[in-house]
Formats: sequence, structure tokens, C-alpha cells
Amino acid sequence: LLALAEAGALEGLGSNRRDALWKLRGLVRSRGDALALGERSQLSFPDLEADEAVLWDYGASGHSTRGHPLRRFRAGLEARGIPDARGLNALPDGARATYLGQVICRQRPQTASGVNFYTLEDETGLVNLVLWRQVAERHRTLAKTAVFLGVTGKVQRAHGVVHLVADALWAAPEELGATGRELGRRSRDFH
Repeated sequence: LLALAEAGALEGLGSNRRDALWKLRGLVRSRGDALALGERSQLSFPDLEADEAVLWDYGASGHSTRGHPLRRFRAGLEARGIPDARGLNALPDGARATYLGQVICRQRPQTASGVNFYTLEDETGLVNLVLWRQVAERHRTLAKTAVFLGVTGKVQRAHGVVHLVADALWAAPEELGATGRELGRRSRDFH
């Protein structure tokens, strides 16, 4: 029940997440008490802000139907000249690009001669990332652990598929780093 409340599943019953968690924890503690204290709590918590609800969703279930964690940072990313996935995927073949996305998948097939393939996402879509062995080794910690990954590279278009071929990786700005730590490591990695 606590997991359902944290994930927002009880909102349809008239309790926001915080109120539902409070009430359920009270029920768990009072179970077996000889004196029934009643269902009503005097406390009432404010609803979560939209961005908080997205983070709670990710924390509870690894995804959200309410939005994406990067959405709240979009204006700042655009001010730095960093496009969203839709904008990056519209760039012409050979264009230089900088992108930042949430890592959802890391793959290093044995048949790929040391090439790593990542899938990054933001609130507008997916970006396919090609990470050559020498770039991965140069940025080893980021490549293996980043929740939000910054990439500088070149757009490659072939047969209707767009890839960003990485020249360098960089750490997400601190405000995104804090959000990444809240989300934890959620990518699916295949080696």
C-alpha cells in the first residue's frame, strides 16, 4: 500500500501522495492498538508540484506518465544552445552537435569491436549515441555511471536512422546532477 501511495495510485480515491502516505503509515503503526483513534488525521499536506510528481513517479516506478525529468530544465538547456532530441534528430548529416539526455540503455555487443551504443532520451524523444572505445575509455566514469549524460559530437544519418557519434562526454550541470542522484541509476545495460 505504501508503494502504491508513493507512486500516486491512490490519488483517484481523493488523497494526494503525501496525505495517503501519512494515513497509511498511521494505520500500520496503530494496527493492533486497543484504542481506535479514528480515520481522520488533522494533518493535510500540499499537493506535489508537477516536477516533484514526476520525480516521485520515477523514484517509485522508474518512469512517469506525467512528464520527463528534463522538461523542467529545458529553458536553461536551450539558453546554452543544447537542442532537445527532436531538434538534434532534425540536424543534417555531418552537423556538429551538443546534446544532453537521460541514459536509458547502454550496450556493448561483443560483435561491435569495442563500439558502445547508448540510447538517451528527453521529453521529446530518443537519441542514438555511438561511443567509440577511445572516447569511452577517456570518459570512463561518466560513460558507465551518468544518469544524465552530456555529449559533443557529429550527427550521422544513414538509411533513415540518425546517430550522434561522440567526440567527448561531459557531466550534466549541477542542478541536473542533483536530479540524477534523486533518480538513481535506471538505465538498462547490456555487455
